[in-house]
Amino acid sequence: MALALSLSSLVYVGCSRHADRPHSLDKTHVRSMTVLLGMASSKLGHLPNNEGELKKAIATLKLNPEKMGVTSFDDLFVSERDGKPLVLVYGAPPKDSDIVVYEQNGINDKILVGHRIGIVEEVDKSQFKNLALHKP
Repeated sequence: MALALSLSSLVYVGCSRHADRPHSLDKTHVRSMTVLLGMASSKLGHLPNNEGELKKAIATLKLNPEKMGVTSFDDLFVSERDGKPLVLVYGAPPKDSDIVVYEQNGINDKILVGHRIGIVEEVDKSQFKNLALHKP
């Protein structure tokens, strides 16, 4: 529980860091999935190994999807910005990377990336290519 509260605090800090952005990062599906992955990891003791394990962990949390702006948690698996499924990093994190979720295409040459510590940032495609990413 303490880890989940810490994660929520970090998410809030991450939001304020980007408050000047035109598209509020705190209301994106990448943000929500970053938080859900953190909460599921806290509950499981590790990053979920696959989508099924993540969904089972989410189902045990006392959360209402409507509070996250969706009718179902399944809606959060798709970016509302580019309409494509989000890429989630399952299992042991890749060496030298703390990325847990990111958009496939993003918009306007910008991709949202969610980090394990709860921060979500918008990076341009050249920055994105330089990030150490898990290739599914």
